[in-house]
Amino acid sequence: VFAPAPGAFEQFVQRLAAPAEIKRLGADFAAQQEALLDAEANPLVPPDYVLKPGDEVLVTLWGSVDADLRLVVDRSGRITMPRVGPVLLAGVRYAELNTVISQRVSQVFRNFQISTSLAQLRAKRVYVTGFINKPGAYSVGGLATVTQALLSAGGPSAAGSLRQVDVRRGKDRVATLDLYEFLLGGDRSADQVLQPDDVVHVG
Repeated sequence: VFAPAPGAFEQFVQRLAAPAEIKRLGADFAAQQEALLDAEANPLVPPDYVLKPGDEVLVTLWGSVDADLRLVVDRSGRITMPRVGPVLLAGVRYAELNTVISQRVSQVFRNFQISTSLAQLRAKRVYVTGFINKPGAYSVGGLATVTQALLSAGGPSAAGSLRQVDVRRGKDRVATLDLYEFLLGGDRSADQVLQPDDVVHVG
C-alpha cells in the first residue's frame, strides 16, 4: 500500500510532533487501494490500444446477415468468423477494429451493419522493482497502468521515492512518473498503459 511502515526519520518527526499526527504524503491513498484496482480492472479501451493474441472480440452483424460472435485472437493473431474466414487483427489499433472486420465481411456479404468491441483483454506480466513493499513479477490487466502496478505491489516502501518511478522497456527508460503531480494536482498524464515485460522501478 502507499502507507508503508514508517522509517526511522518518520518516527523521529512523529515523536517531535506528538501529540499531533503527521501522515506521509499519499498515506490516505492506500485506504482506497482495492476500490482503485477494481475500478481499473475494466476501464474504457483507448483508441490506440493494439490488439494481440488472447484478446476477446465481440462482433455483431445485422441486415443481410445476422450474427452475434465472441471470438478470441489466436496465436497467429487472427480470429475466424463463420462463413467469412480468418481476419488478421494482431497489431490493429482498437480505433481501426470496426473498419478492418467490416472490410473483410464485405468481401462475402452486402447490405449489412456491424458493431465491434473488446470483451476481455489478455493479462500481461510486468515487474515492479526497487524500493517497493512487495517487489516481484505481477500479472495485471491488459490496460493496467503504472499506478495499478504499484498498488498491486504494495506501493513504495518507507525509503521509496514517490517522485521517481521509472518505466523501463528493455534497456530504455520510456517514462518517469512523479506521484506528487498525481496526488497534489490530479495529473495522470504520465500514468501510461504498460506493455508486457515492462519494469516499473521505484527509486
